Amino acid sequence: MQQTNQLRPMAARSATAFLLAVLCLYPLYIDKFSNLGVVKFTAVSTLFLVFPLWIGALALVGARPARGRLRARDPSLWALAAFVLTGLISTIFSLSPVSSLWGLGGYYGGFVMVLLTAVGYLVVRAFAPQDLLNGLTFCVGLTVTAVTVLYVLNIFNIDLIGTYEDTAVVERAQFFSTLGQKNFNAGFMAFALPLVFYAFLVARGPRHTVFYGIPAFFGGLALAVVDAEGLALGIGAAVLVLMCQKIFTTRTVRRLAVLGAFFFFHAGWMHYMREHVYTQGGTPMLAALGRVAGVGFVVCAALWVLLRFGLRGREIPLWQAGRVVAAVLVVGGLLLYALANFWPGFPSLGRLDDILIINDDWGTNRGTAWRITWCTWLDQPMWRKWIGVGTGMMHTAMVDWAGSDLTPRMNTFYAAHNEYLEQLLTTGILGLGAWLWFIVSHLRKAARNWLRPGVAPVTLALVSYLAEAVGSIRVSMIFPEIMLLFALLQVFCLPPEQEEETPAKPPRHGKAAKRRAAPAPRKSLLRLWGPPALAAVILMAVCGAASRVIFGFLF
Repeated sequence: MQQTNQLRPMAARSATAFLLAVLCLYPLYIDKFSNLGVVKFTAVSTLFLVFPLWIGALALVGARPARGRLRARDPSLWALAAFVLTGLISTIFSLSPVSSLWGLGGYYGGFVMVLLTAVGYLVVRAFAPQDLLNGLTFCVGLTVTAVTVLYVLNIFNIDLIGTYEDTAVVERAQFFSTLGQKNFNAGFMAFALPLVFYAFLVARGPRHTVFYGIPAFFGGLALAVVDAEGLALGIGAAVLVLMCQKIFTTRTVRRLAVLGAFFFFHAGWMHYMREHVYTQGGTPMLAALGRVAGVGFVVCAALWVLLRFGLRGREIPLWQAGRVVAAVLVVGGLLLYALANFWPGFPSLGRLDDILIINDDWGTNRGTAWRITWCTWLDQPMWRKWIGVGTGMMHTAMVDWAGSDLTPRMNTFYAAHNEYLEQLLTTGILGLGAWLWFIVSHLRKAARNWLRPGVAPVTLALVSYLAEAVGSIRVSMIFPEIMLLFALLQVFCLPPEQEEETPAKPPRHGKAAKRRAAPAPRKSLLRLWGPPALAAVILMAVCGAASRVIFGFLF
């Protein structure tokens, strides 16, 4: 028992370093855009190989997870097993088992990624500490800041770190920052921004407000520059969920007004730069609000003043009204989409038609990708409808389905640009069912434990990503982080854990008794987070170098 109690903290510190490496350093890890896919995949795969091996070694000499971490009857563990098993079956019976193992199109979304991320999920769920959220969130905020600054520099064709080397000039407008394609940046921001924004929303006191406010400021810039409509959908979904929770008060609205002011400031600046200075890349949907940035900023500032001074420090609950508003918005939005797409006589709404009416051109040809994915699945034999064509094999199946009707545009789609549709085609009804079971089992547990520390921000991050996934691609740049967030959600949902210590006979009197009674001095932030941060940097560097050796055949 004593040995277990000594090794468990070591495993917990190792898990902290691993989380920092994957969530904060890995998004920044890059060589060039020309080899982005293989560099990212091999690096994260090496991380997910090395860390479980280290934890496995600790387990062999006595490290054990705390009670309740991995309960055999937990539905989420059975859902994870089903997710992995359906992926394995679809790979074995794939159109090309070898290709399905890795995945097509340079996205590396095959079974290897499914298996490695599942192992990483189990290890983090078993040993991650419950008190790491604040430091982890701030580090994620630093990563958001770095990714956003590099993104903006790339918009102005400034290549600070040399990522455009070997990339044709005509293709540069498609790749930004350290995550590459704009949709990959949107996927990262979809889960990172809710973590950063939530930390700012709940911060108390001037010190913590500034501490978390600086990353939130750059988060507002990210909303104004990342050109992917899915990000707006994800953040919108997270806000709707937040409005339904008891934390939603006038104070929350006041902090949201500050975030709105951040956004409008950046949107106005970017609008001016796009009008008067050369920029590359598209114009984000939210960036269109830059035309009314002045009005938006004034409204947000006025709202903050009204709530700050008009209520004189009172905090009024708004969650009941928030639930009504959220329900109206969701039902109204779904009804509007249904009418616009299925009622022939529905009147035109001008520019909104481009958003509401789903056709082949919708969402930068996402309508085409969705149609061909759905039709490809429908034309499969019944047994393939159930088990799929193989993980990462959407393109091969689609080409076989289209045959001579294959168009040049269709031939560019190696993913469905909808994670749920792609899951249906590649792993069948069983695979999609397993993934939805995995999601629901985690979100249900989160709903029951919303008030526990860490549950709310991680849930909002996952909700945002799952909404953004309606129009995105499951890639090795993002999916490993999502699996670790699911694992952290399970950790935060547990009751507070007390480390078991070997009982010792306390002294009855004297100086020893006074020393034992005195509280231990609190460590500074640097002393607390310096060692795991340094360990994360070393881990990322070692795994990055080792990946060239372990996966050299992929380069």
